[in-house]
Amino acid sequence: MNLWVVVGVTFLAASVEWVEALTIVLAVGLFKGWRSVFLGTVLAVIALVALVLIFGVGLGAIIPIATARALVGVFLLLFGLKWLHKAILRSSGLKALHNEAQVFEKQSKALSSGGQVSKNRIDGVGTLTAFNGVFLEGLEVVFIVIALGVSDMGAAALGALASFVVVVAAGAIFRAPLTTVPENTMKYVVGIMLTTFGTFFAGEGIGVKWWNSDASILWLIAVYAIGSVILVQILKRPPSQIPHAPSGAGRAIRGVASELWGLFVGDSALALVVIVALLAVALYATLEGHRQISSILLVVGVIISVIVGTVEPYRQKASELRSASRPSGPAKVAVTVGSSLPSEVSTAGSAVE
Repeated sequence: MNLWVVVGVTFLAASVEWVEALTIVLAVGLFKGWRSVFLGTVLAVIALVALVLIFGVGLGAIIPIATARALVGVFLLLFGLKWLHKAILRSSGLKALHNEAQVFEKQSKALSSGGQVSKNRIDGVGTLTAFNGVFLEGLEVVFIVIALGVSDMGAAALGALASFVVVVAAGAIFRAPLTTVPENTMKYVVGIMLTTFGTFFAGEGIGVKWWNSDASILWLIAVYAIGSVILVQILKRPPSQIPHAPSGAGRAIRGVASELWGLFVGDSALALVVIVALLAVALYATLEGHRQISSILLVVGVIISVIVGTVEPYRQKASELRSASRPSGPAKVAVTVGSSLPSEVSTAGSAVE
């Protein structure tokens, strides 16, 4: 895989996570002091680098490259689908956009509630908050670096490091949350790229033969991009027909069905559907030997998993529209004794006596 492609994808993916971490770090710095921020951030970065060395370099030397690509491909696919799934829901209006300004305000209130502290000394709460913010957001960066590092660990680490430097520099200059960063757009693009690489690596690991080898990454990107845009446009349209709520036994049956549906639909179901699709493709490729056809089946399975993940949010939207469209009960008109009224006054179809 091209070195600059790995650098670019890692840079974009890591930038999204570092921007979210920056929001927490800035709040800590303003209310608990920059010394606490520095200590917490340094400790978190050391821990993250250690994870990359242990799981990236260490396991890479133990596990065969084919097995590593298969395992990493599956996890990278699931991770990319998670991002793509959320980006599709946010782009279609089924999920609220992430707001860094609101996160900053919420974090600031939580930190300020503990009272003012001397910013010339290290505060334990501030240090721990900064560490948690950087470490938890950085875990996703570590995963991306390890996954893309299967092709080129140096390139993946370079992309993550470059994004860290850029975001830290921006935070030092502006001293404010980077609210103008198009986070959802970046997650959309990165979700497509990670899903593409995950599909490619997982397919190679289970024996799929890709058309034109590495060049197939280009048409995978095109398929997922075009398909997701079409899905967003479909989800933006309100349901054409809003069914009326059932009653009696129908309501009970629908309640049970809804619980079962909710059990298997969502982020966890997304993972389940993809894993089942991968196993089915692997079995088909091994038993029948049609490896190029298996590549098509694998892509179809990924697309189906994305569609399945949007059904429940769309169903909830239809339910909300149905509730909003229900007519309110008959309005009550208060009549004052002795007031003059027309001979016929009707409200909501009923006469007032």
